[in-house]
Amino acid sequence: MESRPYNGRDSNGRDFTTTLRSNDTIYTMILSFPPVCLIVLVGASGSGKSTWAKKHFLASQIVSSDQCREMVVDDAASQSANEDAFALFHQWIALRLKNRRLTVADSTALKPGARDRLIELAHTARVPLQIVAFDVPLDEAIRRDAQRTERSVGERVVTRHRAALEQALRELPKDTRLSGVHLLTPEQMDTATVQTTPGALTAPAFDVIGDVHGCLGELKTLLEKLGYDRTESTHPEGRVPVFVGDLADRGPDSPGVLRFVCDLVARDKALFVPGNHDDKLFRMLQGGKVQRTHGLDLTEEQLLGMPEKERERLTLDVLAYLAPQPVHLVLADGKLAVAHAGIRDDMLGQSSDFITRFTRFGDVRGFAPDGMPIRHDWAAERENGDDGPLICYGHTPQDEIVFVNNTVNLDGGCVFGGFLAALRFPERERVTVPAERVYAQKRVHSEA
Repeated sequence: MESRPYNGRDSNGRDFTTTLRSNDTIYTMILSFPPVCLIVLVGASGSGKSTWAKKHFLASQIVSSDQCREMVVDDAASQSANEDAFALFHQWIALRLKNRRLTVADSTALKPGARDRLIELAHTARVPLQIVAFDVPLDEAIRRDAQRTERSVGERVVTRHRAALEQALRELPKDTRLSGVHLLTPEQMDTATVQTTPGALTAPAFDVIGDVHGCLGELKTLLEKLGYDRTESTHPEGRVPVFVGDLADRGPDSPGVLRFVCDLVARDKALFVPGNHDDKLFRMLQGGKVQRTHGLDLTEEQLLGMPEKERERLTLDVLAYLAPQPVHLVLADGKLAVAHAGIRDDMLGQSSDFITRFTRFGDVRGFAPDGMPIRHDWAAERENGDDGPLICYGHTPQDEIVFVNNTVNLDGGCVFGGFLAALRFPERERVTVPAERVYAQKRVHSEA
C-alpha cells in the first residue's frame, strides 16, 4: 500500500493538515512547525495528548497543566490548585517564548477563554500559534481514561470534554488569529510525523542588506526587487534578509523600519547585527544618558510622534528582539560572515569588549581634530581572504559596491541620497535601489 504526505489549507488559506485515502493510497500526515512557535494541544481527557507530545517533543519543550498542579501542591489531579497552577502554566510559557523557544502547551484548551489566554501570550511574544486537535471518539476516550493508572477523570468528565471539543472543532478553522490548525484522528496519532521548518540561521541563501537609516520606502522596494512578497516579506525560495545594522537615525521613518525589522526577526524571518546607531538607540530606550546627535534626535522626535501605546510596544519589541542580537554572525557553514563595521578573521566566533567596539565602529586608530574617528582600512590588509568567509559589512558610505580581499561594504549612503544595497549570497550578486531623495547632508568626517 502506497503512502504519501499531504498538507492542505483551510478555508482561510492557513495550513490545515489531514489524512486522505484514495483506493490503495494512504496520504500520511506531516505536521510542520516553525522553529519558534507555541503549539497548543486541544482535546478531551483520555485522548492521548500527553503521550503523543512526549513522543514527538523534548520534555523541556512541553509545559503541562498537570505538571504545574504537581509543582504547586504535589498533586497533579488537584483541581483546588487550578488558579495557582495555571498562573504558573502561563508564566512558564511566557518565559519560554520570551527566550525564543518552541513550546508545547499541554492542557485541554477546550474553552475559548483558555485558548484566548494562550493566543495572547503568543501575540505578546510575537510568535505564531498552531493548534493540534485530537479528534478521538467518545467511547475510545472513555476506554483510554479508564486504563490510566494515574489521574483517571471518569466517564462524566470525558463526556463533557468531548462535547466541548466538538464545539471547538467548529470554531478553530474560523479563528484567523491562528497560524495553523492540525486535526488528528487516533490512526493519525500513531502515524503522523512532526518536523520543524528551517530557521533563519539555516536558510539556503541570504540577502545581506546595508545601512537602512530610516529609509523604509527604499527598503521595501529593495526587498521587492530581491523577490520578496510585499505583504509577508518572505521569499518563495526560503531566502532570508540579513541586516548589517544602523536601522534608524537621519531618515524619514526610523520607527517604521524598526517595526518592520522587529516583526521579521520575531517571526524568525530575518537576521540582524546591531550597529553603532542601534546601540545608542538601545541605550536611549533603556533610559541611559546619551547625546541626541547624528540623527538620534530625529529618531526620538519620530518616536514621540507615535501614539503612546504603539511607541511603548515598539520600545519593548526593539529591546526584546533587536538589542540582544549578536554583534556578528557566521553563516552558510562558515562561508559568510556579517558584522556592522567589519571583523577580522581572528575575531570570528569570539566575544570581547574590543571585538564589540571593532564591529560597531571599525578599526579606529585615533581621532581627527574635530573629534571624529580615524578608521584604518582593515579590509585592504586582509591576507588570504579567499581562504576565509566572505565578510559583509557597512558603516562607512561608499559610492559603489566593490569586493576587496573577499570583503564587501554594503553601505550605499541611501540616507545621503545614494542607494540602498544588498548582496545575494551565495550568488555574490549586488542589487541596489536609488534613494528617493536626499534626507540628510553628509559631513566629510561625520560619524557613520
